[in-house]
Amino acid sequence: MEQKEIDAIKNEIALFRYGLIAPVITNTFEENSQIEYFKKVASKKYIVNGREEKYSWATIKKWYSSYKAEGYEGLINKTRSDCHSSRKMKEETINRIKELKKEYPHISGTLIYDKLSDEGYINSNDICLGTVLKFIRDNKLIFNETENIDRRAFVMEHANDCWQADTSNGPYLTIKGKKTLTYLIAIIDDASRLIVGARFYFNDNSLNLQDIFKSSVKKYGVPKKLFVDNGKTYKNDQFNIICASLGLVLIHARPYSGASKGKIERFFHTMKETWMRGLNWNEIASIDELNNLLNQFITDYNNTVHNSLKNDQDENITPNNRWFRDSQLIKKLDNNFIDIAFLHTAYPKIRSDAIAYIKSHEFEVPMKYIGKKIIVKYNPHNYETAWIYENNKLGEAIHLVNKVDNSKIKRKSNLY
Repeated sequence: MEQKEIDAIKNEIALFRYGLIAPVITNTFEENSQIEYFKKVASKKYIVNGREEKYSWATIKKWYSSYKAEGYEGLINKTRSDCHSSRKMKEETINRIKELKKEYPHISGTLIYDKLSDEGYINSNDICLGTVLKFIRDNKLIFNETENIDRRAFVMEHANDCWQADTSNGPYLTIKGKKTLTYLIAIIDDASRLIVGARFYFNDNSLNLQDIFKSSVKKYGVPKKLFVDNGKTYKNDQFNIICASLGLVLIHARPYSGASKGKIERFFHTMKETWMRGLNWNEIASIDELNNLLNQFITDYNNTVHNSLKNDQDENITPNNRWFRDSQLIKKLDNNFIDIAFLHTAYPKIRSDAIAYIKSHEFEVPMKYIGKKIIVKYNPHNYETAWIYENNKLGEAIHLVNKVDNSKIKRKSNLY
């Protein structure tokens, strides 16, 4: 990994740390004391650089102290003076590095470092990332990506051949006196550069990804491929099932391979440089207002001549015009089919009391299913009703159990 990439990772981590301590810096936290705030933040888990992390309140307080002493630079991991010396690595650690490279020839040095830390082979306070990278390089354990992976610029032939989706941190909004970070989930069509979906949320999670993806599919049809990140938002069983139901191929980018998502990353850069910098966040009172402003920007973006399309058939083509050129090739699905495809799927085994247990909710099912494992489709936003799924279609509706009502029902001697 080149120093530029290492610096980018360090900067990403520093920005994350700043996000956690920002309410203390700006004195906008609602807790009774800084310590109480730090402890609240420490009670949660976070996705940092592709990994789930949890930090002690003392660590978060230390970040705040570093920021007060050194500013933003105090949040960036420092390079140790002996960082490139491998003399401190134990033989078992060296052997594990060789095993990982043998088993996974394409694995990055950063991912090896993460695995060594997770498995207890190293302590990040004693062995830094640069030490591991230097050992890999000096011992010629490097898989030369520039020689073995084709990095040439490419573009899909037709609209909806492939969409790219990713998440970027948005601005902090002050809601009821509290500053809250927003996240922008956006989807771009590879061939036309059309932004088919973009929306700000207060959480970067799979439910919000599914929300914007669903509206995009209803408006612009189904892509043949969807190219996404490796984070938990994009990599989970429910989303895999949804994509399979829609008949598209879900592709995950290689870990730490930002270049492979170049088109969506360039959109984020353009949006921040040309739109976000010109807004006064203090005047935006809600996320709905923020999204209304975003929609205006997206409309203008999609109808503005795009530099990357100038070599196309028309020198003055916009993403919108380029996408509609292939409109006859687009795969459109019935909205009802799409609604069903985006329902979540569960496979409960029915208990002796005819109850299906789904996400801490109890659904009553016909007694004929007792002891059987069935497929149930449900709306993760509304658990009032679910459906038994049989023969590739929604069957009988089932509802949350009402035990009081059940106590008044006269029992039958049979099960049917």
